[in-house]
Amino acid sequence: MSTPPAFIIETDRTLMIPTPSVALERRAAMEEFEIDLDIGGAPVPVRVPAGWPGDELAGLPDLLALRASDQSEPWNAMVIDRVTLEAVGQIGCTELPDRDGRVEVRYATLRERRDRGFATEAGGAFVDWLLARPGVTAVIAECHVHNAPSVRVLEKTGFEQLDEREDEDGRLLRWIKQRPGA
Repeated sequence: MSTPPAFIIETDRTLMIPTPSVALERRAAMEEFEIDLDIGGAPVPVRVPAGWPGDELAGLPDLLALRASDQSEPWNAMVIDRVTLEAVGQIGCTELPDRDGRVEVRYATLRERRDRGFATEAGGAFVDWLLARPGVTAVIAECHVHNAPSVRVLEKTGFEQLDEREDEDGRLLRWIKQRPGA
């Protein structure tokens, strides 16, 4: 049996566990698969559809390389639908907290699962979990100015707009959610 996950974040409809390396490796090699994950002390079969982890597929080789090194890894989690036991998204930090205690979070939801509240529910719980970690004072997120669904997710989960910046794909909005009392 596999090692229990370092954390489990639960919401009404989702479970979040650290993204298993075996899931990343299998996803890089095949379209769709099922994997037994240790959730709460028991193996649970989780279906990983072809579209997982959403738009973040290009980052898999970098994450696998980081895991193979001796460097510390930022927090990240597979988002699992509790009813269907299907991976519906991915959420995680781009780096460990900076010297000011800030972490940047990114998230992706499978296209066929968007507009159903999964990003809001899982994202809000993950961000609250981050803000409860020692050394984390604030969470930063970005989205393209025209990405109305992401803007709504960030607003609903308590982020405030911080500023704007340009990148090669256009204008980005930067958002912040601070630990209460920080």
